[in-house]
Parts: sequence; C-alpha cells; structure tokens
Amino acid sequence: MHPSLERDLTRLADGTIKGSRRDRLERRVANSPELQARLNDQRRAIAATRSLAELERAPVALHRQYRELVTRRRRRAPAIALGLAGSAGALACAIAGLGGGQAALTVAQAATIAVRPATTIVAEPASDDHVALPGVQAEGMPFPYWEDRFGWHATGERTDRIDGHALTTVFYRRGGERIAYTIVSGNALPPVAAAHTTVRGGTVLAGSWSGGRPVVTWLRRGHTCVLSGGPGVSFAALTQLAGWRSHGEIPF
Repeated sequence: MHPSLERDLTRLADGTIKGSRRDRLERRVANSPELQARLNDQRRAIAATRSLAELERAPVALHRQYRELVTRRRRRAPAIALGLAGSAGALACAIAGLGGGQAALTVAQAATIAVRPATTIVAEPASDDHVALPGVQAEGMPFPYWEDRFGWHATGERTDRIDGHALTTVFYRRGGERIAYTIVSGNALPPVAAAHTTVRGGTVLAGSWSGGRPVVTWLRRGHTCVLSGGPGVSFAALTQLAGWRSHGEIPF
C-alpha cells in the first residue's frame, strides 16, 4: 500500500483528516474490505492507547511506557498499529489490575450483537398507521415499525447483558439486507473516536465502521442506540432510519 494512503488511514482513524480529502477516503474505504480492516486496526490501536490515559491510578513507570507507545505510533503510524494495539492492551490490563478499574462497554462491542441470531419473534402492528412495534421496548422506549415506510420488516429480537448493561436488539430485513437496532441500558457508551457526525431531526448521529459493518449511533433519553448494517447496507440507509421521527410522534 502506498505510504500516503497509509498515512491518510491513520489520520482518518484519529480524526485529523478533514474536508474533501476525508470524504474521498471514506468513499474509497467503503468499497474496500481490505481498507476497512486496516482502518479498524488503526482505530483499535488508538482506542487502546487512549484508554490508558483515563486510568489515573497507574504507577508512573506504566504511564511512561504508555507515552512512549503513543510517541512510537505517531512516528511509525500504520506499520506498527496492530502490534501497538496488543502492547497498549497489555498495559491497560496491567494498569486496570493495579487500579481496580474495568474497561467500559464500547460501541464496537455492542455492534457485535448484529451477527447473533434472534431468540424471539416480533409481533406486527394491528394497523398500518402504527409507528412502533407492539410489545417491544427497552428502557421504556419503543422500537420503530419501518416496513410500510421503508420496507424493513422486523424479524425478531434478543436481549443480552454485557458489562452490566442490558442490550435489547430488534433485527430487520429488506430483501437480502439485514440490520440490527440495539438500545443499551445504563449510562451512554463512550463515543467512537474519529466517528463522522451528522444531524438529522435535531439528533446528532455518529457514523463509524465495526468489523467491516457500517454503524450509526445516537442518544435517546440518555441511552446509546446502535444501528448496525450487514453486507450491502449503506450509511445513507442507516442515517435515514436513525433520523426518522415520524413527525415527532415518537422520539426514535
């Protein structure tokens, strides 16, 4: 891979690339599984190193190692990103063990629910004018009924518990495409580093990649919502769904 492309991927991962250059690179990444994998490696490395800074109870020697790792990443960037992620992760475990801390649930972890199977079926609304699925809620919030408006049919749901958070997920299908809408209980999850943000209906939507899948996240009543798309699903489709408010009838 050309060195300039490697540098741009690093800048995309840490949010320092801007404007039209970023837009062109995001389009190129969207069409290349290889670039998506490399970008995910970069983001994991950055997230791992940044997480260390939040663990203030670590000994000075470990913080010094952390700073040295960050300096090495900046100098050598993509060539050591994956190895650095492992080193930083090991340091994070050491620091957390000394300080009694525990890594928080991330958006990337929540997005992995999208590849799991549904465990129960979802009932259809009694009439076509409904905007929510009956009997499916999380934290007192309903899940949207998208079939008549957008062609997405709710196929099932499941509930998981990760790091003390309950994750309620409804799966939708349109033709051969599949998406998963997860509402996470508890405090909002940390935002994704270098996520691309947009505003729809007064709500800030953050787009990112996770495991080669497009992911859009936002907040509802202080809780994180994660909309993850499978193969063939575009960011535009996810953004349209995430930004839909049915004229304010229900705050999805």
